[in-house]
Amino acid sequence: MSYDAEHKGVRYDVFARETNENGETIRSFDLEMQMVDTKELPQRARYYQSVGDGVALSKGEYYTSLKEQYVIFLCPMDIFGRGLPCYHFENRAKEDPNITLDDRTFKNFYIFKKYEEFTDPVVKAYMKYFATRNADSRETKTINDQVSFYKADTLIRNKYMTYEYDLHESKEEGRAEERRAMAVAMLADGEPIEKIVKYSRLSEEEVLKLRESGLEAGAK
Repeated sequence: MSYDAEHKGVRYDVFARETNENGETIRSFDLEMQMVDTKELPQRARYYQSVGDGVALSKGEYYTSLKEQYVIFLCPMDIFGRGLPCYHFENRAKEDPNITLDDRTFKNFYIFKKYEEFTDPVVKAYMKYFATRNADSRETKTINDQVSFYKADTLIRNKYMTYEYDLHESKEEGRAEERRAMAVAMLADGEPIEKIVKYSRLSEEEVLKLRESGLEAGAK
């Protein structure tokens, strides 16, 4: 998911919408399983939420149409170091924390290795499953059965691998196109070949071919 081809996109681990009886979205959820503390998870949560908002409204819709949006990270480690099993964040006034901004955005971090400290039995069962892989509740057994099914399904697994490859290839092609565009612009400005090679990261042969193509196009 992304705003457009010029901006950094995101790929959610799980994206779900809760709808009413008319099929209208009530709230949305982005769930991320994060096994390593990359030291930028709060900033990533901010960006994921912003990208979700960026495609939430159609042209002409009012801002009041924005629904509740939850970005949820499931982590084995306590990235905040305060010893809590979960951390719930929403925007509040610094001067009076009782005043919420009511922008309907929430960022939650669940530390699943602390599953014993959760009081909600369903949430506790999920956290225990993530921490131990023991499916000892109806909900976690359903998840475990689905995981086993998809792992055993070679067709789906191959589709996933193909998708990963295509995603990587498309990103590489996008970067290559950016480098070629930079080189063309520098050639148009009369920059020396050595400088173009340095900044575009293209080979000298590639830059010379682009120059020849430009000269041929100009001759026509």
